Amino acid sequence: MSTAQQHALRSASVLLGRELRLVGVFTAGQHATTLLASDGEDEFVVRSFPAGDDTASKEPEVLRRLSTLGKQAPRLIAHRADLDDPLIITTKVPGSTPEPALPASTIAREMARALVRIHDLDGAGLPRTPTAPPVGDSPIAHRVRAGFSHLIRGERVLSHGDFWCGNALWSGERLTGVVDWTGASHAPRGRDLSWCRQDLVLLGSPDAAAEFLDEYESLLGRRITDIHAWDLHAAASAIDRVETWLPNYLGIGRAEMTADLLRRRLDEWNATL
Repeated sequence: MSTAQQHALRSASVLLGRELRLVGVFTAGQHATTLLASDGEDEFVVRSFPAGDDTASKEPEVLRRLSTLGKQAPRLIAHRADLDDPLIITTKVPGSTPEPALPASTIAREMARALVRIHDLDGAGLPRTPTAPPVGDSPIAHRVRAGFSHLIRGERVLSHGDFWCGNALWSGERLTGVVDWTGASHAPRGRDLSWCRQDLVLLGSPDAAAEFLDEYESLLGRRITDIHAWDLHAAASAIDRVETWLPNYLGIGRAEMTADLLRRRLDEWNATL
């Protein structure tokens, strides 16, 4: 166990008032030290954040709104908002990261079905996002800034904020849950839709990105008329940093991914926008 993992386990044991042992380590994200721990009877997910991180003071309010998702979302067990040692403990959502061989079309359909349910939840009172247009000198960023005031007028919902396949849990071809609600907010639907579409593109399947949108619109019962503008927004957010996402994809077992491959797929997608 690393020093960070030992610290997270020790802090969680103190917070719960009982000794926890390490069961496993989650590797799909970079934001927190995330462990699966057990007290001998139940299993918990322990997320320890860097000092100064305010996630543990914000995310509990989001988690309390997810009860209608049942076992598809984590349930808050305990948290400590102390900025010197922020910590969140939740139930374990069943499932695991998607198998590398899972077809992108299956990911697309399952993600769309889950997102319709999420967007049906009440996001009022959560932070409103986005608050400012993306920065940068790329032509795409300039296009987004020119239309930003219109972009954010869309109907607002409870938005996950980082809706990609690595934040979903799976059992075979079925999505069993959605985790990492750190970036949840009150935002237009297109924020999550475009982010997931871009993830499917980075997985190598623009066709699946189209299928995802089709399934979402079919379940919602109407079209998303501003999806192109939101695709531009997602692209502007990725264009200067897509290579830095490589550890996330390697963390879910996508061993074929390289920084060059992520860049090439993003550039090819952006050229169509």
